[in-house]
Amino acid sequence: MSKDKKYFWLKLKETFFRDKEIKKLRKIAGGDTYTIIYLKLQLLSLKKKGKLGFDNLEETFESEMALELDEEVENVRMTLVYLRKCGLLEEIAENEFMLPQAVESIGTETQGAERVRRFREKEKMLLCNAPVTKCNTEIEIELDIEKELDIEIDKDKDIKKKKTTTIKKGFDLIINDYTSNLDLKNTVINFIKMRKAIKKTLTDNALELILKKLNNLTALDNEKIEILNNSIMGSWQGVFPLKGDKYGGTRQNNGTSSEDEYDFSKYTG
Repeated sequence: MSKDKKYFWLKLKETFFRDKEIKKLRKIAGGDTYTIIYLKLQLLSLKKKGKLGFDNLEETFESEMALELDEEVENVRMTLVYLRKCGLLEEIAENEFMLPQAVESIGTETQGAERVRRFREKEKMLLCNAPVTKCNTEIEIELDIEKELDIEIDKDKDIKKKKTTTIKKGFDLIINDYTSNLDLKNTVINFIKMRKAIKKTLTDNALELILKKLNNLTALDNEKIEILNNSIMGSWQGVFPLKGDKYGGTRQNNGTSSEDEYDFSKYTG
């Protein structure tokens, strides 16, 4: 028996063009082009569940994406810089990136589910237009189709449940491996909750990268707690040096990165 094909689609939210990040992007010179590139990147990530990979076919990630999308390299580069600045593109591993909005908007449907959906749509139309008399065979066929759909729905629920459990257990394992300090553990958990509250949910890989950066910033647990608390209070997506430490100099910790300092003001209308 051949395996059912799976169809993917991107569910564009009603508020997409009203989101402040998209409004600001469209005000930049060439912003409409950058917006289309962002949507094309999301479509490109469908089968990989919101992820984009760099296969080293070109010299840089942006040139490889430009080749995939049939867009100018400079336009793709500007789009990627802006998406990173706004947290709409995250590097989760070496040569692997994630589009958080795409992860939330991807939908799938198997051939079997599509057949059931079309069958039910047809039945509704018939019921609206004229009385329908069904023989026993038709009733049995419909019951079989409904049973097939119920099985597929149950499978989807089980997969989602397993996925949620795995993510939770993944966070627990990462945090327990990282530290035995209870205060630091609780602060890391609060940081994860903050990221979820601002709709920038962390992946396991992203959490490991942030904790690795935290180790590079300081070896002291109390300073790690202070750094995390600064990010929580400022709703920052990453962790940054404390003001005046050996890594940060006299720079004020304001939650920006090198890409955050990129000047987009000259592109605004």
